[in-house]
Amino acid sequence: MQEEYKKGILDRLADKFVDLLGSFISLFKKDWKKKNRSKMEEWRLMLYALNRSPPGLIGLVLVLMFVFLGVFGPRLAPWDYRFFPSLYNPNTYLAPPGSTFTLNVTELKDGQFINYVTQIHYTLGADHYGRDLVSLILYGARVSFVISIIVIVLGVPLGIILGLIAGYYGGKVDELIMRITDMFLAFPALILAIAFSAVLPQRLQMFISSHETLEKIVLWLFALQPQDAGNLGKLLAVIFAMIIVWWPGYARITRGSTLTEKENLYVEAARAIGLSSRTIMFKHILPNIIGPILVYVTLDFGGVVLMEAGLSFLGLGATPPIADWGRIVYDGSQYFPEKWWLVTFSGFMIMLVALGWNLLGDTLRDILDPKTRRSIEFKVKKAKQMEEGEGNA
Repeated sequence: MQEEYKKGILDRLADKFVDLLGSFISLFKKDWKKKNRSKMEEWRLMLYALNRSPPGLIGLVLVLMFVFLGVFGPRLAPWDYRFFPSLYNPNTYLAPPGSTFTLNVTELKDGQFINYVTQIHYTLGADHYGRDLVSLILYGARVSFVISIIVIVLGVPLGIILGLIAGYYGGKVDELIMRITDMFLAFPALILAIAFSAVLPQRLQMFISSHETLEKIVLWLFALQPQDAGNLGKLLAVIFAMIIVWWPGYARITRGSTLTEKENLYVEAARAIGLSSRTIMFKHILPNIIGPILVYVTLDFGGVVLMEAGLSFLGLGATPPIADWGRIVYDGSQYFPEKWWLVTFSGFMIMLVALGWNLLGDTLRDILDPKTRRSIEFKVKKAKQMEEGEGNA
């Protein structure tokens, strides 16, 4: 009896996405799409399973929302994060949601002072500088997004490489790497991050100030203005501190998986035909242990956002006027509960992002596990033979 999936709209979109992805890869690797039909089919099945998991879809939507705001947030912001309405109208100080004020603005442009009248509407309220909270949240999304990307991109590969080396070679190499890992794991991650965040800012500020090109790149990444170049030290210190405390967990996971995987026959066969240890580790072992690591990475994106917000709340992250969700929550806590909107809306964004990554990570864990994935895949099926039988009847 031949069976096929009942494809909905999301399934058809998944088919098109996989086909486009295969065509894109084929641009760089000739005939990749033809040679990897089974792999593409496996990707389709994984996306079908995701489509049939409501928590996973909710998590995916929240994550895509975070990515969209992280990329385009500053362009969508109604007002610049360095625009301080309280300088022009004192009534904008901690203005409540829904309020509107008229501003007589004086700005210096092209060496001349320009006067104009404008109105500002606070959909979600204002902070103690009179800045629009919607704009601050959109700029803060860019800061959280870039920090989480940098920490994961730099911290995860470091842990994976060290874990592969320790698990594959064993012996003294394993002992050395794992004892160093244990030293980092002996301290709570937040405490260790606080320590590094407090020590590194001055040194990083001196370094980045002496490299003009690097300074411009960092300002562009975080959508900051040149006036904030002197505040980059604390922001970069948080990134480096989190990278330092983030890799040990991946080293542990990778090392344990490598110890199990290297005993398989395909590894022995690769050694027998004379493949190098580097090739065996990165082209044979790593692809077979990447599933649990990807799940861990997905869950850790939410953890990075939470820790970064926590460090900023403690005064170790972005320095005002740079917009950061954790810092906004801290500033709002000084006026809570009377001025509730700063804590509420910024904290709600942090919660949504962390929830989205965790929901998506939990679903990926089920999808990447063949047993649980099959149970999801085969929930919605139809039998062609049965339909034909009913039609003949």
